[in-house]
Amino acid sequence: MEENGQFQRIQKFLSARGICSRRSGEKAIREGRVTVNGQFATIGQLINPHVDTVAFDGEMVCLRAHQKFILLALHKPRGYVCTHCDPHCSAADTIYSLLPAYGEVKLICCGRLDKDSEGLVLLTNDGDLAAKLLHPSSCIAKHYMVEIHIPLQECHRKALLNGVESSGDTLRAAHVAYITDGRRRLHIILHEGRKRHIRRMLECFGYRIGRLVRFRIGLFDLDKIPLGHYRRLDESHLKKLLVRDKKFDDSLSECRMIKECE
Repeated sequence: MEENGQFQRIQKFLSARGICSRRSGEKAIREGRVTVNGQFATIGQLINPHVDTVAFDGEMVCLRAHQKFILLALHKPRGYVCTHCDPHCSAADTIYSLLPAYGEVKLICCGRLDKDSEGLVLLTNDGDLAAKLLHPSSCIAKHYMVEIHIPLQECHRKALLNGVESSGDTLRAAHVAYITDGRRRLHIILHEGRKRHIRRMLECFGYRIGRLVRFRIGLFDLDKIPLGHYRRLDESHLKKLLVRDKKFDDSLSECRMIKECE
Protein backbone atom coordinates (compact mmCIF):
# COMPACT_ATOMS: atom_id res chain seq x y z
CA MET A 1 0.00 0.00 0.00
CA GLU A 2 1.41 3.41 -0.98
CA GLU A 3 0.99 6.73 0.78
CA ASN A 4 -1.88 8.79 -0.61
CA GLY A 5 -4.38 11.38 0.57
CA GLN A 6 -6.04 8.89 2.90
CA PHE A 7 -3.00 7.11 4.33
CA GLN A 8 0.13 8.64 5.89
CA ARG A 9 3.40 7.21 7.09
CA ILE A 10 3.48 7.19 10.87
CA GLN A 11 6.56 9.46 11.09
CA LYS A 12 4.91 12.08 8.86
CA PHE A 13 1.74 11.91 10.93
CA LEU A 14 3.64 12.57 14.18
CA SER A 15 5.55 15.45 12.61
CA ALA A 16 2.40 17.05 11.19
CA ARG A 17 0.83 16.97 14.66
CA GLY A 18 3.84 18.77 16.15
CA ILE A 19 4.82 15.80 18.31
CA CYS A 20 8.37 15.47 16.98
CA SER A 21 10.41 15.59 13.79
CA ARG A 22 10.34 12.62 11.40
CA ARG A 23 13.85 11.62 12.45
CA SER A 24 12.91 11.78 16.14
CA GLY A 25 9.74 9.87 15.32
CA GLU A 26 11.79 7.01 13.85
CA LYS A 27 13.87 6.90 17.03
CA ALA A 28 10.74 6.87 19.20
CA ILE A 29 9.28 4.04 17.12
CA ARG A 30 12.44 1.95 17.52
CA GLU A 31 12.24 2.56 21.28
CA GLY A 32 8.66 1.28 21.40
CA ARG A 33 7.15 4.62 22.40
CA VAL A 34 4.60 4.72 19.56
CA THR A 35 1.59 2.45 19.14
CA VAL A 36 -1.10 2.12 16.48
CA ASN A 37 -4.36 0.59 17.64
CA GLY A 38 -2.60 -0.73 20.73
CA GLN A 39 0.25 -2.41 18.80
CA PHE A 40 3.84 -1.18 18.56
CA ALA A 41 4.32 0.92 15.43
CA THR A 42 6.93 0.15 12.79
CA ILE A 43 9.00 2.65 10.80
CA GLY A 44 7.24 3.55 7.55
CA GLN A 45 3.94 2.05 8.68
CA LEU A 46 0.96 3.55 6.86
CA ILE A 47 -1.99 4.70 8.94
CA ASN A 48 -5.38 6.22 8.29
CA PRO A 49 -5.53 9.19 10.70
CA HIS A 50 -9.33 9.18 10.57
CA VAL A 51 -9.59 5.52 11.58
CA ASP A 52 -6.45 4.40 13.42
CA THR A 53 -5.64 5.30 17.03
CA VAL A 54 -2.07 6.50 17.50
CA ALA A 55 -0.46 6.96 20.91
CA PHE A 56 2.89 8.52 21.81
CA ASP A 57 4.28 7.65 25.26
CA GLY A 58 0.86 6.32 26.13
CA GLU A 59 -1.04 9.50 25.22
CA MET A 60 -3.40 9.50 22.26
CA VAL A 61 -2.36 11.74 19.36
CA CYS A 62 -5.49 13.52 18.24
CA LEU A 63 -6.29 14.40 14.66
CA ARG A 64 -6.36 18.17 14.35
CA ALA A 65 -8.13 19.28 11.22
CA HIS A 66 -6.79 22.45 9.60
CA GLN A 67 -4.07 22.90 12.20
CA LYS A 68 -2.49 26.31 11.75
CA PHE A 69 1.25 26.82 11.49
CA ILE A 70 2.64 28.26 14.73
CA LEU A 71 6.07 29.82 15.13
CA LEU A 72 6.97 31.95 18.13
CA ALA A 73 10.08 33.94 19.00
CA LEU A 74 10.54 34.35 22.76
CA HIS A 75 13.01 36.61 24.57
CA LYS A 76 13.79 34.23 27.41
CA PRO A 77 14.84 35.73 30.76
CA ARG A 78 17.27 34.04 33.13
CA GLY A 79 15.68 31.72 35.68
CA TYR A 80 13.33 29.91 33.29
CA VAL A 81 13.76 26.36 31.96
CA CYS A 82 12.97 25.28 28.39
CA THR A 83 10.73 22.33 29.18
CA HIS A 84 7.05 21.60 29.66
CA CYS A 85 7.65 20.19 33.12
CA ASP A 86 10.61 19.78 35.44
CA PRO A 87 10.50 17.91 38.77
CA HIS A 88 12.79 20.55 40.25
CA CYS A 89 10.78 23.57 39.06
CA SER A 90 7.19 24.77 39.25
CA ALA A 91 5.11 25.32 36.12
CA ALA A 92 5.62 29.07 36.60
CA ASP A 93 9.38 28.61 36.10
CA THR A 94 9.08 27.13 32.58
CA ILE A 95 9.15 29.23 29.42
CA TYR A 96 5.66 27.95 28.60
CA SER A 97 4.28 30.08 31.43
CA LEU A 98 5.29 33.09 29.32
CA LEU A 99 3.45 31.86 26.21
CA PRO A 100 -0.20 31.70 25.17
CA ALA A 101 -2.12 28.45 25.62
CA TYR A 102 -2.77 26.57 22.38
CA GLY A 103 -4.96 23.81 23.77
CA GLU A 104 -3.69 20.40 22.75
CA VAL A 105 -1.08 21.78 20.34
CA LYS A 106 2.42 20.88 21.53
CA LEU A 107 5.07 23.50 20.80
CA ILE A 108 8.56 22.16 20.13
CA CYS A 109 11.49 24.15 21.48
CA CYS A 110 13.99 24.63 18.62
CA GLY A 111 17.19 24.76 20.62
CA ARG A 112 16.97 25.07 24.38
CA LEU A 113 18.74 27.60 26.56
CA ASP A 114 19.71 26.53 30.07
CA LYS A 115 18.21 28.14 33.15
CA ASP A 116 21.01 30.69 33.57
CA SER A 117 21.07 31.77 29.92
CA GLU A 118 18.82 34.25 28.15
CA GLY A 119 17.84 35.39 24.70
CA LEU A 120 16.13 34.12 21.57
CA VAL A 121 14.17 30.87 21.74
CA LEU A 122 12.05 29.61 18.83
CA LEU A 123 9.02 27.37 19.31
CA THR A 124 6.87 25.72 16.65
CA ASN A 125 4.30 23.00 16.10
CA ASP A 126 6.07 21.95 12.88
CA GLY A 127 8.33 19.00 13.65
CA ASP A 128 10.16 19.12 10.32
CA LEU A 129 10.95 22.81 10.74
CA ALA A 130 12.28 22.15 14.24
CA ALA A 131 14.55 19.41 12.89
CA LYS A 132 15.83 21.66 10.12
CA LEU A 133 16.63 24.47 12.56
CA LEU A 134 18.47 22.10 14.89
CA HIS A 135 20.41 19.80 12.58
CA PRO A 136 24.09 20.75 12.00
CA SER A 137 23.83 19.93 8.29
CA SER A 138 21.55 22.96 7.86
CA CYS A 139 24.47 25.24 8.81
CA ILE A 140 22.12 27.71 10.49
CA ALA A 141 24.16 30.04 12.68
CA LYS A 142 23.16 30.61 16.29
CA HIS A 143 24.81 33.80 17.58
CA TYR A 144 25.73 34.30 21.25
CA MET A 145 27.19 37.11 23.32
CA VAL A 146 29.23 35.57 26.14
CA GLU A 147 30.87 37.32 29.07
CA ILE A 148 33.64 35.49 30.95
CA HIS A 149 35.45 36.34 34.22
CA ILE A 150 38.97 36.65 32.77
CA PRO A 151 40.32 37.43 29.26
CA LEU A 152 40.18 34.57 26.77
CA GLN A 153 43.62 33.40 25.70
CA GLU A 154 44.20 33.25 21.96
CA CYS A 155 45.33 29.62 22.14
CA HIS A 156 42.03 28.75 23.81
CA ARG A 157 40.07 30.66 21.16
CA LYS A 158 41.70 28.52 18.48
CA ALA A 159 41.04 25.36 20.50
CA LEU A 160 37.32 26.20 20.65
CA LEU A 161 37.28 26.36 16.84
CA ASN A 162 39.10 23.03 16.51
CA GLY A 163 36.93 21.28 19.09
CA VAL A 164 37.35 20.16 22.70
CA GLU A 165 36.37 16.90 24.37
CA SER A 166 33.84 16.97 27.20
CA SER A 167 32.08 13.92 28.67
CA GLY A 168 32.51 11.96 25.44
CA ASP A 169 31.31 14.79 23.18
CA THR A 170 33.41 16.82 20.76
CA LEU A 171 32.28 20.41 21.21
CA ARG A 172 33.32 23.13 18.79
CA ALA A 173 32.38 26.63 17.78
CA ALA A 174 32.01 27.80 14.18
CA HIS A 175 33.22 31.29 15.07
CA VAL A 176 34.81 32.95 18.13
CA ALA A 177 35.71 36.65 18.13
CA TYR A 178 36.56 39.27 20.75
CA ILE A 179 33.91 41.97 21.04
CA THR A 180 36.03 44.16 23.34
CA ASP A 181 39.77 44.73 23.66
CA GLY A 182 39.66 43.18 27.13
CA ARG A 183 38.74 39.83 25.51
CA ARG A 184 36.19 39.10 28.23
CA ARG A 185 33.17 39.66 25.97
CA LEU A 186 32.92 37.22 23.08
CA HIS A 187 30.86 36.63 19.98
CA ILE A 188 30.39 32.89 19.52
CA ILE A 189 28.54 31.15 16.68
CA LEU A 190 27.36 27.55 16.85
CA HIS A 191 25.94 25.37 14.08
CA GLU A 192 24.78 22.75 16.57
CA GLY A 193 23.76 22.94 20.19
CA ARG A 194 24.53 20.16 22.59
CA LYS A 195 23.47 20.45 26.22
CA ARG A 196 25.28 23.42 27.86
CA HIS A 197 27.50 23.52 24.78
CA ILE A 198 29.23 26.88 25.30
CA ARG A 199 29.50 26.56 29.06
CA ARG A 200 31.12 23.13 28.78
CA MET A 201 33.61 24.32 26.15
CA LEU A 202 34.78 27.24 28.24
CA GLU A 203 34.80 25.25 31.47
CA CYS A 204 37.37 22.94 29.89
CA PHE A 205 39.85 25.82 30.19
CA GLY A 206 38.67 27.11 33.57
CA TYR A 207 36.55 30.04 32.37
CA ARG A 208 33.41 31.05 34.27
CA ILE A 209 30.51 32.60 32.37
CA GLY A 210 28.87 35.67 33.86
CA ARG A 211 26.30 36.14 31.10
CA LEU A 212 25.24 34.21 28.01
CA VAL A 213 22.76 35.65 25.52
CA ARG A 214 21.58 34.15 22.23
CA PHE A 215 20.67 37.21 20.19
CA ARG A 216 20.31 35.87 16.64
CA ILE A 217 19.43 32.72 14.69
CA GLY A 218 20.23 32.85 10.99
CA LEU A 219 19.51 36.49 10.13
CA PHE A 220 16.62 36.80 12.59
CA ASP A 221 17.41 38.60 15.83
CA LEU A 222 15.52 39.61 18.95
CA ASP A 223 14.24 42.61 16.99
CA LYS A 224 13.38 44.63 20.10
CA ILE A 225 11.24 41.90 21.62
CA PRO A 226 11.09 42.89 25.32
CA LEU A 227 12.57 40.53 27.88
CA GLY A 228 9.98 37.93 28.87
CA HIS A 229 7.77 38.62 25.85
CA TYR A 230 7.19 36.78 22.57
CA ARG A 231 6.34 37.58 18.98
CA ARG A 232 4.19 35.48 16.65
CA LEU A 233 6.06 34.85 13.41
CA ASP A 234 4.75 33.76 10.04
CA GLU A 235 6.22 31.90 7.09
CA SER A 236 7.75 35.10 5.73
CA HIS A 237 10.22 35.03 8.64
CA LEU A 238 11.53 31.61 7.59
CA LYS A 239 13.77 33.20 4.93
CA LYS A 240 15.71 34.92 7.71
CA LEU A 241 15.73 31.90 9.99
CA LEU A 242 16.76 29.28 7.47
CA VAL A 243 19.58 31.17 5.76
CA ARG A 244 22.79 29.15 5.69
CA ASP A 245 25.78 30.57 7.52
CA LYS A 246 28.34 32.70 5.73
CA LYS A 247 31.34 34.68 6.91
CA PHE A 248 30.21 37.12 9.58
CA ASP A 249 31.65 40.63 9.63
CA ASP A 250 32.20 41.47 13.32
CA SER A 251 33.36 44.98 12.53
CA LEU A 252 29.89 45.81 11.18
CA SER A 253 27.95 44.04 13.91
CA GLU A 254 29.73 44.97 17.14
CA CYS A 255 27.86 48.15 18.05
CA ARG A 256 24.41 46.77 17.28
CA MET A 257 25.10 43.44 18.96
CA ILE A 258 26.39 45.00 22.20
CA LYS A 259 23.41 47.35 22.30
CA GLU A 260 20.98 44.45 21.78
CA CYS A 261 22.48 42.35 24.56
CA GLU A 262 22.76 45.03 27.26
